[in-house]
Order: sequence, then structure tokens, then C-alpha cells
Amino acid sequence: MNINYSIAKCKTKAAFSAKLKQKAKLDLTKIKNKFELILETPILVVIKVRGIEIIVHSHGELLFKTGNDLSILEEIAQEIYEIGLKNNN
Repeated sequence: MNINYSIAKCKTKAAFSAKLKQKAKLDLTKIKNKFELILETPILVVIKVRGIEIIVHSHGELLFKTGNDLSILEEIAQEIYEIGLKNNN
């Protein structure tokens, strides 16, 4: 699955953010069932992947609370988007 997104350092925090280039909703239920769940609300989940905490918003933004290896963050973002966007067109 080819997912078009951008990943960049947040302006205000020492964290990274990934955003979809096209508007799409993520299926938070699929995501929380696949990864270690830390927190769940109606509009977002906080998960842990490879020791990195990630806030996943239903509107498609991922906020990496920890981690600074861009190649690993890109792999994780791709994995989350593939799960969250499946059959979601």
C-alpha cells in the first residue's frame, strides 16, 4: 500500500509529527487491537510501538512523544497508516 504522508519535527516540542497528505479517517479500533494500548479516547489513542509512545488522532495525525530516529519513525508511521486505512475508502 502506497501511503502519502509527511513527517516533520514539531515546532513547539522535541517530537515528530506525521500527517497524511490527503484527508482520511483512521480506524482507531484496528490500530488499538494491533499495538500496545496506553490510552483510549473517542478521538485518539495512545499506543506504544517498539518502545515509542505515539498519539494517533482519528483525523490521521501521528504524534511521536519519544524517538528521534527518522527512519524508524517512518517505518512505524507506514505500519500504523496501513492498518488504520485498510478498507477505509
